[in-house]
Amino acid sequence: MDKNTKSNYPKKVELRGFERTATIADGISMKIVHSMLVAGDATALLRYLPHALARTFNMHPRMRALQVQTDDFTAEIQEPLTLEDIVTLDLLRIQQFSSTEDAFENWQQYAEDECNIAFDRYTQLPFFLTVWINESANQVRLMLFSDHYMSDGYSGMIVLNSILEQVACLAKDENDDGQLKRVQVHEFPLRASFYNNSLSEMRVFKPLLKGFLALFGKATYRHVVQNFKPVLPARSDQHDFVVPPVANPTSACFAQGGPECMRKALVKCKAEGVTFAGALVSAVVVAFYQATKSQPDFDPDQPFKFMVDLDYNMRRRVPHIAEEEHVGAFISFADLEWLANEGVDMKTTLFWDLARRSKKEIDENLRHKRMMATVTIIMDQFINAKTETSFTEDVRMPNSLNSDANISNIGRYPYAREFPLTSEAGNKDKKRELTVKSLHVYNPIPHLAPSAIFFVSSVESFCYSIGHKCEKETGRDLFTTWVAVCEYMGNIGPNDTLADVLHQLQL
Repeated sequence: MDKNTKSNYPKKVELRGFERTATIADGISMKIVHSMLVAGDATALLRYLPHALARTFNMHPRMRALQVQTDDFTAEIQEPLTLEDIVTLDLLRIQQFSSTEDAFENWQQYAEDECNIAFDRYTQLPFFLTVWINESANQVRLMLFSDHYMSDGYSGMIVLNSILEQVACLAKDENDDGQLKRVQVHEFPLRASFYNNSLSEMRVFKPLLKGFLALFGKATYRHVVQNFKPVLPARSDQHDFVVPPVANPTSACFAQGGPECMRKALVKCKAEGVTFAGALVSAVVVAFYQATKSQPDFDPDQPFKFMVDLDYNMRRRVPHIAEEEHVGAFISFADLEWLANEGVDMKTTLFWDLARRSKKEIDENLRHKRMMATVTIIMDQFINAKTETSFTEDVRMPNSLNSDANISNIGRYPYAREFPLTSEAGNKDKKRELTVKSLHVYNPIPHLAPSAIFFVSSVESFCYSIGHKCEKETGRDLFTTWVAVCEYMGNIGPNDTLADVLHQLQL
């Protein structure tokens, strides 16, 4: 690294919006895992992985962020890494398995446990990679862990794709010693945060909204929170929200769907004129209704009401769109208000009608930029490390729950799935390539959480996960029903009600 490059670091980054909420307390992290199964030449992957990882860190500046302990709401982007840094900073953790070991398949418990271990944001970079290798089976599981204040569901896919691209590039140039030694690559620009980007053209609205929230924000937030009662009770280890917050444990479940079920579901969604995201809302409603039936205050004759919000990837929905795919917490949130206020009649509401209405509201939320901005400013101003203890006295939040469900639809894996490891044209040797087989995404929410957060991504089939705050059996049943509905989606008729779906699945 030349002296001029070195003098440019560290680069200060102001934390805004969700970044502040995600760093509300030391020793607590919203830790994301992207768990990817890769088939192919495990030996080659292992050989080139340290260089590929170093290059990836050096491409994406927010991967090298450290929070500044002496400066509120500030992080600093560190200088590009060397190969030695990958070792000394413990950014690559490798474990090898034999073909006789079942442990390679038991990654779910490891991922759940690791996600409950917080990052030290002052000393630890917000990304690291754990690799499980089964060379005899030609399989590798890449588990990318990241801190949500510098990452999101889409960021993990960007990073994993970058790593695999660099491995393939290095493998093709394996006879070039200079290429193998080089870890300095072109660095993408340090982009503005979602907060700054999204509000950059709201010069009049932004100060007006901040003024309104300064006067009425706490009262508005209190009204919303105190009127919320979860349809599924939290288990006993979930503490009320306090300042500084206590980290509440989250339980995880994972499942893998079938390729034919995914194909049929997507065909059916297209035929019914809905997106899969809209159909996901219907599936979550069915799952929650089924789980709620066992509650003592359940009334089957009343409309089923519950509060659900969704994550939105905002990279293509801001005034200044980056040319590259960039890493960071570039998300916003919005709820489906009518589900909490009106609810649905399970016996008369058609599954696909609910999906269509959900799709319409999802689309409307994305058009309401001021509503998205309001959520971002509330997080920026009220839910951060400077929040006073009096806030929780005025705004009580039992069990730290603020909604019933959050839906995080990661979507279809958007990058190449096959990576040849040879430069020979026409070489189709499957042993000399890497193939992405599946991708699960999960992150616990230690405070200010929904009762359950649903994740779905897809490669060859749907990959499901959930983080929940319910009793173990209730959470597992909720997840099982949701997966069953999603896998059955391609068979749901145009006139099937929500209750019909439950009956057909014999749940």
